[in-house]
Amino acid sequence: MQNRERHLWSLLVLICVVLFCTAQPGMGLVISEVMYHPADAGENLEFIELYNNRAVIEDLTNCALTNGIQYVFEPGTTIAAKSYLVVARDPAALEQAYGISGVKGPFSGRLNNDGERIEISNGGGGIVISMRYNDEQPWPVSPDGTGHSLILARFGGDPMEASTWAPSTFIDGTPGGPDETQVVPEDPTLVTLVNIGHPGRYFKGTQEPSPDTQGRPTTEWTQIGFNDNTSGTPWSDGPSGYGYSTEADELQYIGTETNDMNGRYMSIYARLPFTVTQSQIDSFSQLRADVHYDDGFVLYLNGTRVADSGGISGNPPAHDASGGTATDPPAASADLTGNIDLLVPGTNILAIQAHNSQLSGSSDCFGSPVLHAFVDETDDNGGEDPRARVVINEVLANSDTAA
Repeated sequence: MQNRERHLWSLLVLICVVLFCTAQPGMGLVISEVMYHPADAGENLEFIELYNNRAVIEDLTNCALTNGIQYVFEPGTTIAAKSYLVVARDPAALEQAYGISGVKGPFSGRLNNDGERIEISNGGGGIVISMRYNDEQPWPVSPDGTGHSLILARFGGDPMEASTWAPSTFIDGTPGGPDETQVVPEDPTLVTLVNIGHPGRYFKGTQEPSPDTQGRPTTEWTQIGFNDNTSGTPWSDGPSGYGYSTEADELQYIGTETNDMNGRYMSIYARLPFTVTQSQIDSFSQLRADVHYDDGFVLYLNGTRVADSGGISGNPPAHDASGGTATDPPAASADLTGNIDLLVPGTNILAIQAHNSQLSGSSDCFGSPVLHAFVDETDDNGGEDPRARVVINEVLANSDTAA
């Protein structure tokens, strides 16, 4: 009888191990910064910052802050790979104070100055993230009212342990970006094909870059073999992205400023060449574009339209088409995995046309695409989940000898 019970216990433990290994995702989404006691008198600048440490987009639809403070994420809320999302008590005040955009909120309640638990739950009520902070040693004490925030110093550490956290390097913290002491391990599966500052060529939209015989717009300028030689065409050399702005948080995405654009032309075109091999193409499991822009854009890969802002008319849009409503939109993230077959060995072209909402009076217009590929890593166990490489095939739950 005892022998039978022992085997039943073994089976039960084994089932639990298998369920744990298959149900627990990698530690990708973390709370990376907490401003629980800001120095401003009204403490309106409270915020928490989330960081997606994975190589894929995190979807927060149906997720909510459910302990300490309360906030339900809007449907469609996502965090791109290796990116940040800030939730604030007063989003407008935080954006104005830090010169950033895209802050979510407002959350209800207050972050306790003496410490408390913060939790994020999914739509089914399961806990996605849980962390507890404190204002007494061994926890860092300077985040308690001096202006410093509490930052996640060790991304692989236990968020419940004080040793995982540190005070921010700078007063006021760094919502929406890393503290200089936060070192995030590079993901070997992430390959950046085009980034801000990537060498490219651009065309000011005073006319069509590749009109047909009737003067109508075409997408010939997006093709790999298009002639964009700077010595014999209106195209110019310049690093990505392209446009103009008066805002510091937008200028970081502009490598080539076109300060003559306002009042003179509505659009700007860019061609960004990059090179891949056939073996690289074969290894890509996902392709994603993140586009920083204002006010509208259309993105092309090797001549095919693969993404747009949704507020610009025409296929393709004319050089003098409006980019849509004048807004400060967050970066657009487009899953281009279904377009991997557009890639060819050798030189490829990522092309973008960015459009202003109006010809005059606008303070900004730019287009800055980033293209990421994700490598499908193979391993020694035939591609199975690496968490399943070690298994328990027997458990002795009761060492007593049979009677």
